[in-house]
Amino acid sequence: MKLGTETGSVFNWMYGSNKRGPIVGEGATELHWTDRSAYFVDSVSPDGKECVIERAKAVPEFKGMTDSQSYTYERSDAPVRKHLRFRYGSWFEKYICPWENKVKYSKINISFGHMNEYYDFSF
Repeated sequence: MKLGTETGSVFNWMYGSNKRGPIVGEGATELHWTDRSAYFVDSVSPDGKECVIERAKAVPEFKGMTDSQSYTYERSDAPVRKHLRFRYGSWFEKYICPWENKVKYSKINISFGHMNEYYDFSF
């Protein structure tokens, strides 16, 4: 990942260089432009090329708009899951396109082995 092409944050760029694969029970962090979203890894295929992640409910432990953010992570009552597949050296979200009724893939920037929620209040 090249800084400034897929992320606008130095921290997200550093997280994006983590080449570790998913392990069931550990965390995952989706890297957006400057924000980050925390996930639980629910399952991994035997070959390690597919996994299912579940969006973590991030409960803030801070008040107000600050860059110093800490969260506790819980399972949600209504989980949002993503099915990921490792293809061409990157992770892709697997989904069904409703108007074409076929499986599609969308690249996702993700780092496994840790959970780190972050909201950039400057945007």
